[in-house]
Order: sequence, then structure tokens, then C-alpha cells
Amino acid sequence: MNEIYQKIIENAKDAIVIICDDVVEYINEYGAKKLGYKKEEIVGANFLSFVPEEERENLEKEYKSTIKGEESFLYETNFRTKNGRIIFSEIHAQKINYKGKIASLAFIRDITARKKTSEIFHQQEERFEAVTENTPDIIARYDEEGRYVYINAAGEKEFKITKKEAFWRTDEDLGINKERIKSLKEAIDLVFKNKKKKTFYSEGSAGDARKYYYTILVPEFFKDGDVSSALSITRDITEIREIDQAKSEFIGITSHQLRSPLSVINWCALSLLRGEEGELNEEEKDYVKRIYDSVRKLIKITDVFLNTTMLDLEMFVFNLQTTDVVEEAKKIANELTQAAKEKEIKFLTKYDKIPPIKIDKRALKIILRGLLSNAMEYSFSKGNVFFSIKRTSEEELTIFVGDDGCGINKEDQEKVFSRFYRAENARNMKAYGTGLDLYLIKSIIEKIEGDIRVESPNPHFKKGTLFSVKIPISFN
Repeated sequence: MNEIYQKIIENAKDAIVIICDDVVEYINEYGAKKLGYKKEEIVGANFLSFVPEEERENLEKEYKSTIKGEESFLYETNFRTKNGRIIFSEIHAQKINYKGKIASLAFIRDITARKKTSEIFHQQEERFEAVTENTPDIIARYDEEGRYVYINAAGEKEFKITKKEAFWRTDEDLGINKERIKSLKEAIDLVFKNKKKKTFYSEGSAGDARKYYYTILVPEFFKDGDVSSALSITRDITEIREIDQAKSEFIGITSHQLRSPLSVINWCALSLLRGEEGELNEEEKDYVKRIYDSVRKLIKITDVFLNTTMLDLEMFVFNLQTTDVVEEAKKIANELTQAAKEKEIKFLTKYDKIPPIKIDKRALKIILRGLLSNAMEYSFSKGNVFFSIKRTSEEELTIFVGDDGCGINKEDQEKVFSRFYRAENARNMKAYGTGLDLYLIKSIIEKIEGDIRVESPNPHFKKGTLFSVKIPISFN
């Protein structure tokens, strides 16, 4: 049995040392190698001679208190190797009886890597605080329960709290941000659940004034991949919001005022084309047809402006109702049949069997109609449009809309969802356009917690564009 113990001790990955009257009575093979000596060079030497001079007094004091008492001690110190290298070490020692004398059995672990990692982490934290404490944005860290782990100076000033008051307490505990508590808690829950960043807008009161905030929540991770905390960056966008709201209101009012006369012109043109006011000759029909087509384009533009304005002003009310997504998709595809025939475009459709789901029907129509119209408009004559709806998981369906048209240049792909942006090749194919269709679609998708991606070239046709929209589904 003694041989087994001896093997265990000699092969241990810690230095094991017996010290009696400050002299090393025993050291295992690992410990000797770690210090760069042979065992016989260490045994019989003063234990403190392997410790840098500035560390000796404190270590000796701790060591002797262990010999006198009954408890073990845990202590950090440095050892110097034979070639002068410093090893950061952790000593766990306890009193034993060795050959009839009181001695100390010490287990010494090399913590150099841990120490350096800790120093790097400490330096990173110092840099983090140096940046965050001097930024005008409100920066905070939250745990899974929404409790503050950290808040910067801007946050202290904005919410009139101190770091000490905030630590390990929620906004609800502190009685602050009452109007954004629900939005914040929902966003934190999603960050911890989905392990993805989350953005949201919120409002609050500052005295008699209203304040508007834009917040980005970013997950921070443990080594095992679980979320450790949510880092929040909040910007006061009150001034920007007020300017943007004024612009949006102007566009909304203008669009609304345009809608009524355009509807009248549209109705009159349609009435003339049907011959309700008498038969038209071919030339007259051609002119009225041009009027009708132009008015339809203007109505579409005003609808986009109105819907975008309503979203920006948060007046777009989402009314969830049980909807047959596939049936709605088929209806919209049928609406576009005539336009497809005129360009000789072939529709390739494929729908999974999907039970009715809870979704806002108007929002769904805007997404489907917008993407399909977009695919047709930027397809070449005699081209193809691919339209598919798949149930990709128990909680998600994916809509695919693709074409084999002009495609989107790589440098434009990140910008196509921006407000008023139109890619150069899109402008070349179609002179008019608001640059708002994809912005509106993406905004609606984000509101319903979905996601939209663009690929160009389209992998199905090796050219053109493919949009894929992921939508969370609920059957309740």
C-alpha cells in the first residue's frame, strides 16, 4: 500500500513538500522539476530560500501560525526557480507529526496561468470601465432576473441612483424606469433564452418631459456557452425622435390627403375602361389605361408611405387572428397572375400543410405582396419566380420568395432594408420606386419577432435574388 501512495505522491500535478523547522524534509519529483532542481538539491535546504526576499516575512508568519494552531491555511506567494523565473503559487498547508516532530505538509499549486488570466481580465475590466464611465450612453449589466450588476456614470445621472444603490436590484425594486420595466424584462428574457442580441424602443418621464430611448441588449457568455449577463447600451433619442416624428407626421398627412383624390381618379378611369360612360376608341382607351396604371402606382406608393409612417409612429396596431397562411399566399399569388402573364413570368410554388396560425393578417399580406411584387418587378421577361412556405420547426415557418432576375450586388445587400435605399441595378431596371418596400417589410417582421435574410445570387437559379423570412408561429 505504501508503494501505491508513493506513486500517487510522486506523480501528482502539485508540488508536495514536508517542512520541519523551516527545512525541507521531503519534496516530490514534480515539485523539484517545477523549481528546476534535483530533489537532493532541495531536501535539507531552508524552505524560505526558494521564495523571493520580499515575500519571505509574510510567508514565514503564516507558516508559523499554522504550526502553532490546529487549522490549515491557504496562501498565495511566489517561488523563484533555479533559472530565476517567478512562479505564482497557491499553498495549502496543514500541521502534521513527522518523525516525532511537528511539521507542515504543504500542497503547492502553480497558478501562474490563472494569475495572468486574472490580470488580463482585470485590465480588460479597467479598459471597459474607462470607456463606459466616459460615454454619454447609459451602459448597464443585468443578470437573468433583471438585477443590476453594473451601471455607468451616465446611468447614475439619468436615473438618479448610485452604483451601490443599483447593485443586485431591479428597476422595479428601485422604483425607476416604471414605463419601460416590462419592455426591458421581456428583452432580457429573450437574450438569455435565444442567446442573441435584442433591440427595443421605450419611453420614460423626466419631470414634465417625455423621453425616448433606444436600447441594445447583448449577451455575455460563460465558457460553457450559457449566457452570464446581458450588457445594455441605451441612448437618449428624444431629440431625434421628435424631428423624425415631425417628418413622419408630415408624410402621413400628405399621403392621407393624396389617397382620397387618387381613389376618385382610379374609380373614374376604371369606369371609363369598362365602357360605363360610353364606348371609347382604341386611342382613348390607351390614354385612360395609362392614367389608370399611373394612379395604381401612386396609390401603392401612398400606401407604403402610410404604413411606414404608422409603424414609425407606433400607430400600426397588430391584431392577431387565426389565419390560414397558405390560403392567403395563394390569393396574393392569384392577384399577380395577370401581371405575371404580361411579362411571361412563370410562378413556381410549393406550400407545406400548415394549420391556421395566430398572426396579423394585414401584416402578412404586406410581407407576401411586397416580396412577390418585388420579385416580379426585378425579374426579366420570361423569367421565373419561386414562392414557397415551409414549416421549418414546431415554432417557426419560413417563407421563401426568389427570382432569376438582375440580382443585388454584394455591396448593396446590407443596405437594401434601409429607408429610401435603392440599389443601382434596381434603379436601372425600374425608374420609379420609394425605396421603402423592403424597409417596411423588415420593420413589420422585426415587430413580430421574425427575421428576414437576402441571398444573391439565388441558390435555386444561380442568379437573381432569394429572400427568406422566418416567422414565429402560435396555434393558440
